Amino acid sequence: MAERRDGLRSRRRRGRGGESARPAYPRHWEADIALRDGSAAHLRPILPGDAAALQEMHLHQSERSRYMRFFAPMPRLSDKDLERFTTVDHVDRVAFVVYIGEDLVAVGRYDRIEPDTAEVAFYVADARQGRGLGSVLLEHLAAAARERGIDRFTAEVLPQNTQMITVFTEAGFDVERTLDDGVVLVSFRIDPTARSRAVMAEREQRAEARAMERMLNPTSILLVGVSSRRDSVGGRVLSALELSGFSGALHIISREALELRGHRTHARITDVPGPVDLAVIALRPEACLEAVEDCAQIGVRSIVIPTEGFSETPERRALQREIVTRARRHGMRLLGPGSLGFLRTGADPISLSIAPRMPRPGGVALAGQSSALAAMLLAGADVRGLGVHEFVSVGNRADVSLNDTLQHWQDDPDVDVIGLALESMGNPRKFTRIARRLTPTTPLVVLRPPGSEQQLPPGHDVRPSTLPRAALDQVLGQAGVVRAEGVDELLDVVDAIGRQGLPLGPRVGILSNTAALGASLRGAADQAGLTVVADNRSVPLSEDPRLIQRAFTSMAALGEVDLVIAGVLDTHADRRSGDPAELLRQMAIVARHSEVVLLACVITGVDRLAGIQAAVRTEGDLPPVHTTVRSTVRTAAAMLEAAARPQADDEDPPRREDVDRAAARQLVETALTHRHGPHDLDAAQTAALLAAYGITLLPTVTVQDEDDAVTAAGQLGYPVALKSTDPVLRHRADLGGVRLAIPDAIQLRHALAQMRADLSYSSAPLAVQSMAPAGVPVVVRSVEDPSVGPVVSLSIAGDATDLLGDIAYALPPLGEAAARRLIDTPAASVKLRGLKGLPPADREALADLVVRVGMLAEDLPELAELELYPVLVAAEGLTVVGASVRLAPAPNRTDGTRRVLLGPTASPEAPAT
Repeated sequence: MAERRDGLRSRRRRGRGGESARPAYPRHWEADIALRDGSAAHLRPILPGDAAALQEMHLHQSERSRYMRFFAPMPRLSDKDLERFTTVDHVDRVAFVVYIGEDLVAVGRYDRIEPDTAEVAFYVADARQGRGLGSVLLEHLAAAARERGIDRFTAEVLPQNTQMITVFTEAGFDVERTLDDGVVLVSFRIDPTARSRAVMAEREQRAEARAMERMLNPTSILLVGVSSRRDSVGGRVLSALELSGFSGALHIISREALELRGHRTHARITDVPGPVDLAVIALRPEACLEAVEDCAQIGVRSIVIPTEGFSETPERRALQREIVTRARRHGMRLLGPGSLGFLRTGADPISLSIAPRMPRPGGVALAGQSSALAAMLLAGADVRGLGVHEFVSVGNRADVSLNDTLQHWQDDPDVDVIGLALESMGNPRKFTRIARRLTPTTPLVVLRPPGSEQQLPPGHDVRPSTLPRAALDQVLGQAGVVRAEGVDELLDVVDAIGRQGLPLGPRVGILSNTAALGASLRGAADQAGLTVVADNRSVPLSEDPRLIQRAFTSMAALGEVDLVIAGVLDTHADRRSGDPAELLRQMAIVARHSEVVLLACVITGVDRLAGIQAAVRTEGDLPPVHTTVRSTVRTAAAMLEAAARPQADDEDPPRREDVDRAAARQLVETALTHRHGPHDLDAAQTAALLAAYGITLLPTVTVQDEDDAVTAAGQLGYPVALKSTDPVLRHRADLGGVRLAIPDAIQLRHALAQMRADLSYSSAPLAVQSMAPAGVPVVVRSVEDPSVGPVVSLSIAGDATDLLGDIAYALPPLGEAAARRLIDTPAASVKLRGLKGLPPADREALADLVVRVGMLAEDLPELAELELYPVLVAAEGLTVVGASVRLAPAPNRTDGTRRVLLGPTASPEAPAT
């Protein structure tokens, strides 16, 4: 399927020369991948031991496929061919293989033919074509090539090989095609573009959504570990299936009896005729691994493991990783361990959960992680009578995660609002990327319990984040996520949205039949920042509920409010002089016809309240009823936040012609040569790296004595600044580390002598620096977080902003609009707009700097930390006064430019090379 015989046809190749000492096996290139049909596979660099499997795949290929790949019949690969194809150096010659189970199903490779150009080729098994293997291989080869300094791919393809041509043209790159001697010559740069990222995200969403659809819509189910006890895990799953009325094929593995509850049983998994859509393995942890292998033998597609206890010991955690590895390599996806299962209402209901009854059908989608949070969601939904479409518990999220559920629900027309209760985020960057695409059309409400970054739940195998909690909260907010502080608040918000939809605007009206309750509602609304445009607290207390109804109609029907908070004090709770539920029904009718959202805060007796809540629980048209002012207003605020619907920011960073990525890459590789840990760049290296991205530092000269200082000042021009290079002192005038506006050589000598005396405890040399124009001091930073990846932050300089956490965060790459939003986020950024008669600062110049820092952080994963401090933003332009850079070996980012399934993708020991 691609180029001419890949070395079988004589060709003069130019690159880095012949093969030299082979580098270490690149373990970080290994990955589990999701295929288009929802199944999984394993991708890794090729090894000599793959020769037999490659030959086996080749022998089963059609004559057409062999010809398309090698431009010759090639009925069999010679021993010399096999050695050439499977022995690579992982630098100039790179190849990936894809396995499903024991079968090699695809190969992709590149060979460097120029210092910056490589020829690429693919070979996919006939039986596995159409699953997207070619496009996944291209992404992984491109990522590896960029890592090795290659920025262009070429290929030679026969004109009739339309599948291969489509792989290139639909990848999102700018492909050039020419016809030469009956062969299509393809060439394209492999730098990620907005289109290539969008194509990758679309394919990723399709594959992961398909995996969830296969899992949640089984037509045949295998239950492993069912006993005669109804309270056993397997027994509860069987009861849930019977409760939901599942009508598909049901296979039960049990050694206790030949029949259970009218269902025939099997003694072994391998006795079940396959294939089977879904297996539920309710066994002790040690028995699950063998069960997974047996499931693979009969063609099981998806697995749910409700069993707990996979996090109690290191051995159990290793077992969990091995189970996921085995499942994926057999093409299966796994929900759990520790999953409470899932349920779906509607026309084709199913339940594998512990829900006491099937929920009322509705538009709410719910998902949780741990069994405790998932159980709380189910219980709260039952109490409220929540209209649920689907519920999923991902348990330890060892394979299927909440990201997968979001991908599944993105295009589901039956989902109106999504609520997630999560305790860890394996890929926060991907989560925010999905949320940014989802929230413009579907509200997303998320609960993150306090302390979740530092106190990961047992069994959650994720990278811990070094960022403060506020950073991720801020990034989620920028993606349109509405954050809840507890399970009750989460369910209150999704219930309100599921019943009535979102408000059409921000205008709020407050209605109350008592001044005291109305005052409490108004105070809470003002504190929450709601825009109250109508406030009627004068509805008289009366036994006639029609007075409240008329007052609500008058407020709602005028078209001047979008959401009404109705406070009702029922002073006649001890009398049976009316039905409060009927009052809500009538108000709900008016609200629907007026396109107004209604929230009710009802203060009444226990018996009357129980009657109201019973009506709300069973009737989907009634508005939610709250019993406290706080919960009512917080729900209103969350609905209005969701209604803001931020538009997805998919703009590409603007091109900067003065950016020299190659120079930056060379500098980083040179600086890290023979270094295995973090490394701080010196002043010259820092200036060079920043200059490669068009960022100019204020001229600075390190000096040893007074004569050096005077010479440097003469070169720079007076006035100058004298600074310590000590990291703690270099920007601290209050600690004696800075002397500014030194006018001449005499004053400079005096300042240097005095600083030497004052800072005798520091051995750091001093530096002479040009004076910068006055401006607002700003700090711009980037950090490579182990969990999130590159993060850019900005704050107004000063101890107060750091101590108060007045710092804005964003994920690169950043376009100009995103950079401006980052600048405006800190409360102290009002200083940039001009205060007390001062002119506004040049925010456009600052936005340009932020964009460049974002490009630098995105392009160089080795950039562990970058700080520009201070950046003085003047009325026109800005000056970067100081900078520090720390490099470290590049991490394997969780959300890069290649599709991967996070989790246990590599073997405990590297394969022999």
